[in-house]
Amino acid sequence: MVNNHRKYKADKPFLPVEEQIEKLIGRGLSIGSKEKAKQLIMTHNYYNIINGYKDIFLKSPFEGDDRYIEGSTFEDLYELYMFDRDLRKTILAVTIDVECTFYTNVAYFIGKEYGHEPQKYLDKSKYNTGHKQNNGKTQRENLLDMLWKNIHRPRIEPLIYYKNNYKNMPPWILTKGLTFGQVYTLFELSKSEIKEEIIKSILGIDYVDEKLKEFFAKMMSIFIRYRNWSAHGGRMYNHRCKPELTFWEPLFTMFGVTKSEFNKGRGKNDLLALTASVMFFYQSNTRSTIDYFVFLNSNMDKYKDKRVATYSKVITETGLPENTHEKFLNFISDGAQNKFTLSYLTKESAVAIE
Repeated sequence: MVNNHRKYKADKPFLPVEEQIEKLIGRGLSIGSKEKAKQLIMTHNYYNIINGYKDIFLKSPFEGDDRYIEGSTFEDLYELYMFDRDLRKTILAVTIDVECTFYTNVAYFIGKEYGHEPQKYLDKSKYNTGHKQNNGKTQRENLLDMLWKNIHRPRIEPLIYYKNNYKNMPPWILTKGLTFGQVYTLFELSKSEIKEEIIKSILGIDYVDEKLKEFFAKMMSIFIRYRNWSAHGGRMYNHRCKPELTFWEPLFTMFGVTKSEFNKGRGKNDLLALTASVMFFYQSNTRSTIDYFVFLNSNMDKYKDKRVATYSKVITETGLPENTHEKFLNFISDGAQNKFTLSYLTKESAVAIE
């Protein structure tokens, strides 16, 4: 018999919603209408609203103190919850667009270089080994095993259709059965010249060096984490993902972020990091960037109109400057495409992009 000496916290028994509300009042949270609070809790879930968004309204959240700052209201938590829900929709939309662009370019350049026959484009010599994974196999072995399985035993359309009607399944169809992370692994293990073509196509540039490759890889990791976190309903406004961007001076200068501030964490893996990544990824396609900023600014303005007292505190948590919209308008009015890569490459590599 195994002795389990783990110390658990006290269980949380079921509480009727009316008692949940009284408990919140006892902790100092002001509730104008108990009936409205009950309706919102039953619609959106107590845990989602309260546990998800209470921290900035608590006196000492990091010390386990659940007492609310004087003047905090149930509506404060609910409006922050709604702001974050809108933010999540915006983030999911833009990361899905990024995913589509990335899928398209990865499949296109693999197909262009190796053709449409799996025996050729899935030849293991075309890919780097990668590191060993938990099952003892390399990344390449696991990736190719999974891709061949999708070809021989597809479970979704249009892979099933191609399996039943065509001799070969081309890469632009096969990638439709992959997750964002799996397509990134396909990119990551591709030979250097393939990766360079993909990066040049997406960014609209003619030259790629190692520093740019590194930044691009970090940026894609940021997109994948935020896409997955938003798709699973995670809290967004103060989210910090594990991968971190490297400092790209022309990009962060636009947001007024110094190297010193960046080194302290601002812009590394927060909402500012994601926003900067969107601008970098779509620097040659300002329409997609504009769409993102229109929705982002709408989210921020709507929250500010309803909760001006807590707006600054919340926006600080995102890493974004309060005048994000103004900075973006300056970027658009400047009218230059590829400005982030152009200024870097011209300065660091003395390469002119015509």
